[in-house]
Order: sequence, then structure tokens, then C-alpha cells
Amino acid sequence: MVKESYGKLLNSFNWDDFEQWLMKDRVKRHARSMLSYAKKYYPLAFNDNLVSMPNNRKKGSILRAIALITRYLDVKNDVGLHDTFIRWLKRKEIKWKCDSHTSTYQIAKRIRLEDVISTLQGLREDIKIASTFALVTGLRTEEAMGAIASHDNLCQDGIMELFWDRRTKKANAVYCHPLLHDRLKALKGLTLNALKKYWPRHVSFQFKMLRKVNYTLNVKIEPLLAEFMQGRTGNVSMKHYFLPLLENNRQKWLETWTPVVRQILEPKV
Repeated sequence: MVKESYGKLLNSFNWDDFEQWLMKDRVKRHARSMLSYAKKYYPLAFNDNLVSMPNNRKKGSILRAIALITRYLDVKNDVGLHDTFIRWLKRKEIKWKCDSHTSTYQIAKRIRLEDVISTLQGLREDIKIASTFALVTGLRTEEAMGAIASHDNLCQDGIMELFWDRRTKKANAVYCHPLLHDRLKALKGLTLNALKKYWPRHVSFQFKMLRKVNYTLNVKIEPLLAEFMQGRTGNVSMKHYFLPLLENNRQKWLETWTPVVRQILEPKV
């Protein structure tokens, strides 16, 4: 019954007026995104096809777009569809929050290392070096740029001891690849803002995917080391336990990453 009422209201739906309503008190970029999702996925409201969709960011955007449609219909027709839709989601056990951590790692597994190498090869030289550093260290974007800026002080015999703690995010210690060591000194003028502006214009995947790809390679060397280097285990009080782990696995790490770094920085003509 609810589904039929929703369908009837959508038959005479005024998309132009809905767009103006969205634009009133929302950031334009977000409003346009919601409008696009609403136009494409509005038939999924009260539909079991929505239940079976994987719990990812796309589904979250679809849920928000449909919720906005039902709220708009309430405003225009006083029908109470929004509350009905929320109750329907609870009854179907559909969650608003997606498991982004799991999904991004799954996406990373589907990104071929060869494609990452090819992509980085074509970037502007300073962006290429910074991105390669992020790839081999597994640091988050801000952490990678911070480590580059403080490279001369942090890098001691090929190991950078960070031990940064930002609320739930930690960075412990990482290797500095010898092929990148001297080149990092030339990146003093590259800012985090410049990197963030350049990246989406030239690369089809998110910068944070470099961190995920890093993990898929490092975990094959030593799982505990992979967790430590990404700040997912250990802390400054345990540095004396983990730092020898870095030293003991240095050769394996170099054997794994040197061919990758060389392909990116020194592609064959």
C-alpha cells in the first residue's frame, strides 16, 4: 500500500522544484549529488532490491537520496512517507552506516599493482615521488606529507620513527626506500593542499587506496610488521619490540618494493 502511494506521487513528481528545495539549505555539490542519485534510484524505495544491495558507500548515498525524496513529499503533500520509510529500513535491518574499512580493502584487492604503477608513472614528477612514498610506506595522506616535510630529521639509516598519535589514528615507524631518499628532499614546495587538488583531476582511484595496496604487499612479508607499519598495532612503549622486527625484515621489504619503485621512477622507454 505504501509502495503504491509512493509510486503515484512520483508519477507527477516535479524534479525542478525538488532541485530548488535541495539547493535552499545544502551545499550545492552535495545537493547535485543527491539529485543525481534520486533521479536514478528513486524506484528502490520500499523495494527488496534495496535490501539485497551490498552495504557500501553507494548504498548509503542512495538511502540518503530516497530519504530526501520522502521528506520533500511530506512537505508538499503532508503524507508521512519519511517516517514510514525510516521504519521500513529498520524492519528490513538496513543500516545507514557502511562498512567502509572492509569495502576499501576489498577494492584494493581488485586494483592491480600493475595499474597503480602505470598510473603513478604518468604523474607530475613531484606528485609521482610523494605518491610513491605513500605507496611504499602505507602512511595516510597527511602523515605521508608530514613525514616528507620532516624527512631530514626523521630518517635514520633508512628507518623513520614517527610514533604520532592523533586520537584514533597512529603512525609508528616505516622504511624510507633508498631510491626515494634523496628525491624526497626536492619536495619542499609540495603542499598537502596541492596534492589533494591535483590527485582527483588525474587519477581515477582515491589516494588512500595506495595505503590499502601497501598492506596487501607487506602482509605477505610479515603480517605483524604490516600491522605495525600502518599504525594498527603497537605504540611508542612497544617500539623496542617492533623496531628489531623492522630491521629483521628490511631485506625482504627491499626485495618486494625495489622493483615497484624502480618501475615507477625509472620506466623503460
